[in-house]
Amino acid sequence: MNQEQMKTVFLCTSYLLSYPDDEWADLLNDCLEMINTVQNEAIIDKITAFIHEIQAIPARQRMEQYVETFDFGKKTNLYVTYMNTGEQRERGMELLQLKQRYKAAGFDATDQELPDYLPLMLEFAAYAEQQHVIPLFETYADNIAEIRTHLAASGSPYTAIFDAIFQVLEELGVMPIAKGSV
Repeated sequence: MNQEQMKTVFLCTSYLLSYPDDEWADLLNDCLEMINTVQNEAIIDKITAFIHEIQAIPARQRMEQYVETFDFGKKTNLYVTYMNTGEQRERGMELLQLKQRYKAAGFDATDQELPDYLPLMLEFAAYAEQQHVIPLFETYADNIAEIRTHLAASGSPYTAIFDAIFQVLEELGVMPIAKGSV
């Protein structure tokens, strides 16, 4: 998979992990069209299956499911540093370091979201050079994998999005370390 295709996957997964309001749903077919340009059948299959499954869910139920999963789920929230420190002071330092990482890579992160918000990280990955992307995901791959594990355990359709993310990370040479190893 080339860099342009990785960018497509990062942008698509970032979008798919954002709040699924009506506008979001209106653009799912565009996402399907984009993802079909990627030369990785596993990624296409995962994202296509997710989109078809989520399109079959009524809008209100889809939004409630998202809120229940990511806003109320302590172990499945999309703020990847939360796994390390929760709301403790150390998290503030980690967030500041992340913001500095983005700035050093020439990425202007919005102040509307914390810098550890996974959709923002994925957007960063779409536009930044690999020399900045790889170390970022090496730092947080285990946290992202932990979210994925909890999603899979609950049977969440969002597991497929995380599987697609890890397909790209694997191509970049980034692999989470399984809990209990090392």
